[in-house]
Amino acid sequence: MQKQPFAPLVEDHKRVKEIIEKLLGTSASAKETRQDLLGQLKKELEAHEALEEKLLYPALKQQEPTRDMALEAYQEHHVVDVLLDELESMDFQDEAWKAKLRVLQENLLHHIREEEKDLFPNAAKTLDEGQLKHIEQGIEQARR
Repeated sequence: MQKQPFAPLVEDHKRVKEIIEKLLGTSASAKETRQDLLGQLKKELEAHEALEEKLLYPALKQQEPTRDMALEAYQEHHVVDVLLDELESMDFQDEAWKAKLRVLQENLLHHIREEEKDLFPNAAKTLDEGQLKHIEQGIEQARR
């Protein structure tokens, strides 16, 4: 069986979920910790989204079986970005901050579940070996 080209993206998902769990464990008085962790989360998500939007989604958009999934994934990234920006501009001690973080978590978990259960397996079936190799190499190159 061939190596899973999406394994690094799944690793990103794990890191993102861990950072969110750490954020949810903070109290309103931990302003600096929240700022630092939110900065880490944003950096992880920006790099991850850039990889998917540059390497994976354009190829999936060209294939009828995965077109709608790719278009939805772009929109889910947009929603996550909006929520991140709102969290960043809010008072970290506001009681609504953690509620918005939970909304971000719900959106991300939904997106991650769809990618890992539907999008990645369908991409592996739909894209040819050359396309999958190109995605895998692009991810490896970006990681260096």
